[in-house]
Amino acid sequence: MLGFVGGNGTGSKTNGGASKSGHVGGLSNGSSSTVGSNTSDGKGTYLIFNVGDTLYITELNSEEKDPIKSISFGNSNPVCHAFDSKAKDGHDFLIGLNTGDVYSGSLRLQLQDVGKKLVGAHHYNKDGALNNTRCMGVAWIPERDGTFVAAHADGNLYVYEKSKDGSVESSFPVIKDQTQFSVAHARSSKSNPIARWHICQGPINAIAFSADGRYLATVGRDGYLRVFDYLNEQLICGGKSYYGALLCCAWSSDGKYILTGGEDDLVQVWSMEDRKVVAWGEGHNSWVSGVAFDSYWSPPTSEDESESTVYRFGSVGQDTQLLLWDLAMDELVVPLRRPPGGSPTYSRAHSSHWDNVVTVGTLQPAPSTKDVPKLAPLVAHRVHSEPLSALIFSRESILTASRDGHVKIWTRPSDVQVSGSDALTPVKAASSVSG
Repeated sequence: MLGFVGGNGTGSKTNGGASKSGHVGGLSNGSSSTVGSNTSDGKGTYLIFNVGDTLYITELNSEEKDPIKSISFGNSNPVCHAFDSKAKDGHDFLIGLNTGDVYSGSLRLQLQDVGKKLVGAHHYNKDGALNNTRCMGVAWIPERDGTFVAAHADGNLYVYEKSKDGSVESSFPVIKDQTQFSVAHARSSKSNPIARWHICQGPINAIAFSADGRYLATVGRDGYLRVFDYLNEQLICGGKSYYGALLCCAWSSDGKYILTGGEDDLVQVWSMEDRKVVAWGEGHNSWVSGVAFDSYWSPPTSEDESESTVYRFGSVGQDTQLLLWDLAMDELVVPLRRPPGGSPTYSRAHSSHWDNVVTVGTLQPAPSTKDVPKLAPLVAHRVHSEPLSALIFSRESILTASRDGHVKIWTRPSDVQVSGSDALTPVKAASSVSG
């Protein structure tokens, strides 16, 4: 996992500058990293990552290799993190553990404390009292101060309010049909969590909210993307991967598109307007483990004001590659249906895949590869020696993380470089923790 802790950013948008890399120790069960910006003075940027049972915080732009803070969780391992840059009180940081436990706390308070324990935190689902399966993801709900969700390996997602006591256990009815989506609310107004969403059978591998907090996307081991209207607690749309589990998902900043990646080696582009897959990115040679839109990138200026919007996004995979892509819907060449006895033809017009109206609440089967236009990557760069776990775009750079504990920071390629082989360049070490 790789994400920003905070949203204020630092510096100005640029395509130049240096790139750094850091080793965060040898891992036996994968790593989780969070990169972000937040300090007591509002000017710093921090890299947060875990190795085994310890969470480390280091200054992203510092020349020092040693972390400035470490937090030990004893016999538990931190798995996922989230940060709320708009929090109205001190609790802005979430941590999910492999035991199912969830903590909320103040990142600033952790930086000020000299100890190696989490301080001033609220503890939810203590010792897995409500759900003892691995916490697969945590997320603050945008535009709803103090409300967050935690997704688990048994297909359940819980809604919490940080203002409520986490020690008051909630009671939910037995799930009658594990294959069906259902929402149950806590019987007591004092309970926390306040609701349980049963999403699917098996693990929820990743979750992501649209920027306005209206929609929630989940992907799971069953290979399905599911998109929910969070406020109305309604399944809107979704569908299956071409093969295997889906491992990651991400929203465009305008909420119009969703990226997914998984065990079919493809990057799927979903349209919220069409409620279906509108493009497949082919370029990885193994599982796609991380996807992200580049919200800081804008296409070169053009005199043509009618030019369609172009989205830049990236993906990383177990093939150790970082791929960069452009999505311009008006330029997609879409296959048409095959006429009886004839050959398939191609057109910019919609095919049968688009002609069919998708009913709200319908999960689609994987479409035929002949029905979906293909995207080719602009850049394909082998950035690590081990499988990659995540990426994030910052204002100045691109950050990648690998499962063996390395985090690297890359110079943003210019529009000229993006078509060449030298689009990404690493320079020096940023931080390290001995394993």
